[in-house]
Amino acid sequence: MTLPKDLLDIMACSLCTSGLRQVGETLACENPKCGLVFPIKEEIPVMLIEEASRPCPKCGKPRDWKGDELRCPACGETFRHERK
Repeated sequence: MTLPKDLLDIMACSLCTSGLRQVGETLACENPKCGLVFPIKEEIPVMLIEEASRPCPKCGKPRDWKGDELRCPACGETFRHERK
């Protein structure tokens, strides 16, 4: 199922507010340092950070989510986004 382009154009990552691109049945954040991947369930994007997969851009392992910080327990790579 492909989401309409006009919907993708107005959607943003729930953490860093970067744009999204559809990859199969997921929406991937276009910011490589953030890189959250949100699932699409029953044709509805699930934009909750807690539901997103959080692969590390450096090593590919899952990152932990604490507050506004993503931290990789494997390599120590950290991404912090200050919400305004």
